[in-house]
Amino acid sequence: MKTFLTRNSTSIVVLLSLLVGFLFPTVGLIWGNYLGVLLILLMFFSFLRINTQETKQSLRNLRPIGFALLMVCFFLPLFALPAKIIFPPVIFAGIVLAFASPSAVVTAFWTRIFKGDIAFALVITVMVTLLAVVTIPVTMLLETGTTVGMDLGALVRLLAELVLIPVLAVFLLKRAVSIRWEGITKNMHAVELLIVFLLVWGSIAPGTGTVENDPVQFLSLSIFILFFIALGFSMAYLLGKKFGYGRAIATGIATCVKNAGLSLVIGLSVFKSAVLPPLIANLVVQNLLIVSLELLFRE
Repeated sequence: MKTFLTRNSTSIVVLLSLLVGFLFPTVGLIWGNYLGVLLILLMFFSFLRINTQETKQSLRNLRPIGFALLMVCFFLPLFALPAKIIFPPVIFAGIVLAFASPSAVVTAFWTRIFKGDIAFALVITVMVTLLAVVTIPVTMLLETGTTVGMDLGALVRLLAELVLIPVLAVFLLKRAVSIRWEGITKNMHAVELLIVFLLVWGSIAPGTGTVENDPVQFLSLSIFILFFIALGFSMAYLLGKKFGYGRAIATGIATCVKNAGLSLVIGLSVFKSAVLPPLIANLVVQNLLIVSLELLFRE
C-alpha cells in the first residue's frame, strides 16, 4: 500500500484536489487571493532545479523552440474553431480564450515528473507568457471577432511577479550560498505537491456554481476540450520526438497544460461569469489528462 501511494503520489494529489475543489469550494476561496504567491513558489522550486548552462543550451537551438511556440500559440487555438458550430458565442469565446492562453507555470513541474527537459520547459513557458500580450488579443479577434481589452500594465506586472521574482530569487540564492542544490531539490517534492493541491483547489472553487447550474453543458464542454487538448498533446509529442524525448514531452505538456488562472482573470474581466463554464472545464480536464498521461508514460 505504501509503495502504491508513493509511486502514484502526484496523480493522487491532483485527483484529490479536484474532488475537494468541488466538495468544499468555500474553503478553497480562502486562499483564492494568494494563488499568485503559490505560483511564484512553484516556479521558484522549478528554477532551483536547473543550472544556467542547461538554459543556454536550450536557447542555442531555435528549431525546437519555434516548433513549441507554433503548437502552443497557433495550432491549439485553431482546434477551438469546431466549437463555433456547437456552443453559444460566449461559450465559444471561453474555449478560444482557454486554448489561446500561455502554458501554465506548472509546465516545468509536470515536465520533471515526466523526466523531460525542465530547462526547455521553462524557456517555453516564459516565452509564450510574454508573447501572450499579443497572441491572446489577436487570436480572440481572428476567431471570435472580439478584441480582449486587457490592462497591459497589469499583465506586465503579473508576468514580472510570476517569472522575474523567482528567477531573481534563485539567482541571488545560488550566488550567496555555494552548495550542491541537487541534494536539496530532491527533497522538495512533498512541498511542490502541497502547492499543486492548493492551486487546483483554489482555482476550481470560484466556478463550481456554474457546473452545478448546467451539468450537461459542463460534461459536453469537458468532452470537447479533452478531445482537442489530447490531440494537441499527441501532435506536439509525436512531431517533437525528432528533437529528443525531453523536449518532445516538454512541448506536449506546454501545449495541453494552459494557464487557467490567467484565462480566468481575463475571461471574468471581459465576459463576466458567463464565460466560466469552459474555463473551469478546461482546468478540470487538463489535470485529468495530465494524470492519465503520467500513468501512461511511466516506466
